[in-house]
Amino acid sequence: MNEQTPEKKERIVSIDTLRGLAMFMILSTQIGGAPIFKTFVNLFGQGFVDATANQFSWTVPGVNLMNIAQSIFIFVVGLVIPFSLGRRLLQTDKNRTYLHIVTRSLILFFLGLIAGGHLLSLQLDKFYYYNNVLEYISICYLFCSILVLNTTEKMQWFVTGGVLLLVWVIWTFIPAPGWQGDRYSTEMNIGIYLDRLILGPHGHPFKGYWSAVLNTISQIANMLLGVLMGHIILGNRDKAEKTKLLFLGGLIMFFAGVIWGQFFPSLRMYMTSSYVLEACGISTLLLAVFYLVIDVWGYSKWAFFFVVFGANSIAIYMMAHLFKFNLIGTVFVGGLCRFFQPNVQNFIQAVAAMMVMWLIMYYMYRKKTFIKI
Repeated sequence: MNEQTPEKKERIVSIDTLRGLAMFMILSTQIGGAPIFKTFVNLFGQGFVDATANQFSWTVPGVNLMNIAQSIFIFVVGLVIPFSLGRRLLQTDKNRTYLHIVTRSLILFFLGLIAGGHLLSLQLDKFYYYNNVLEYISICYLFCSILVLNTTEKMQWFVTGGVLLLVWVIWTFIPAPGWQGDRYSTEMNIGIYLDRLILGPHGHPFKGYWSAVLNTISQIANMLLGVLMGHIILGNRDKAEKTKLLFLGGLIMFFAGVIWGQFFPSLRMYMTSSYVLEACGISTLLLAVFYLVIDVWGYSKWAFFFVVFGANSIAIYMMAHLFKFNLIGTVFVGGLCRFFQPNVQNFIQAVAAMMVMWLIMYYMYRKKTFIKI
């Protein structure tokens, strides 16, 4: 651990904004009953729906609105690791820091079992023990934190590159035993084979469209790229240099992913290395823009909506899994909706659900109630 972390450091609002944006996108596309983007698209008719269909698919190549939010969220977790561990080491010893890392990882994994694994349903046939972003974060956080504690920044660059190459080697040169078809087929591939071998029937509900075991390796690279950008934005360089390096890093990652994608397809469902580079490139460019506008130029009021979500991201993520906010929102707008066409009704209900979630987070924000693990 070579990061020199001062005892008191100016809060970087752009990081909270990026985290909040990722959570808003997850809530708007996946959980909580507030599908704002899809219902908005439906307002413009079937032609517009067809034209934007790729933005709401897990299986199409490349980065889209539906699939990038999780990558940004994991990227931000890595972003703050150098600072949070450095600050903790100022307050306690290394052994207690290890204990904190392991404890936090276990709690995150358990929350993932509740959120995505249906642990509370107590039905074994519907129970999945490794299919949620919190479970990915728990494993990746454990690996990345231990790496940051024990290696230099230079070594972390080498490890990140090694992980990306490892994923490429596995997908390119190791076929699923007995399978002669396309290596990326949704019927069988090395990822599906490893999931069935290691996780059995309880690994992931989206059979053939996911690869939990190999995705974990890729997510480690995703988080490590966040760690590396964290060394930049949370280091001791001046703001102008940080901004330049973030823009440069984002552009290099994105175009490296695009070029690599010509030979190693950019597939979100399998978290291929080219996809990781594209997604983290976009994450870094967003961070660079937010940092320039908010932390350098000082224009921060516009970001407050996202900051509220970012300040309590774990809390709203768990709430969105456990409660149907569209039903709560309908209590307030149900009477209004009956005056509109179905597509407009759906959009109003989605916005209402989102506002209920935001107002709960705003109340917690005003009360300075932050759920931290």
